[in-house]
Amino acid sequence: MFRQHIYISDKKYSFKDIFREFYSSQLFFAMKLVTGKHDAEDIVQDVFLNIWRSKPVFKNEIAFKSYLYLSTRNKCLDFIKRKKPQYGSVDSFTELPNELDYLMKEELFRLLDKAIEKLPPQTKEVIQLTLKGLSVKEIADNLKVSVNTVKTLKTRAYRFFREVYGDSFVLIILTFFSS
Repeated sequence: MFRQHIYISDKKYSFKDIFREFYSSQLFFAMKLVTGKHDAEDIVQDVFLNIWRSKPVFKNEIAFKSYLYLSTRNKCLDFIKRKKPQYGSVDSFTELPNELDYLMKEELFRLLDKAIEKLPPQTKEVIQLTLKGLSVKEIADNLKVSVNTVKTLKTRAYRFFREVYGDSFVLIILTFFSS
């Protein structure tokens, strides 16, 4: 018997709701990788069927979405390998603009915005100015507070992100914003 729910961050989500929420984005993603809407629909349905059968539990929303996009990408790659003459070489697939990176960054920014909204007003402002590329000194001058206050607020924000979203979320954020 199949479980009717998926667990993300210890919360129970109906498989039907997950399917409704993520089917379109996965279909759009698959259609970028394979030609033909019908093939893309089959691939995405297969991805969701595998999730339903495997009863996975995900640590957080980022882990779930990463799993979903990577599964769709891998199914598309498998499809292309089977249909090689029609699509050309598999190497051309790996040379496509990295849609996965783009989509994951877009999703990360959406999650980050959602996380920032939960911060206290002054901490929120410090993080938003940090994301705009301002230095600690520039933020302190802008907000008319001490440099130490800015450092403390940033530390609190990162601690909050780590507690709520896990260490991997903070590492991803730091990686994106250090480059």
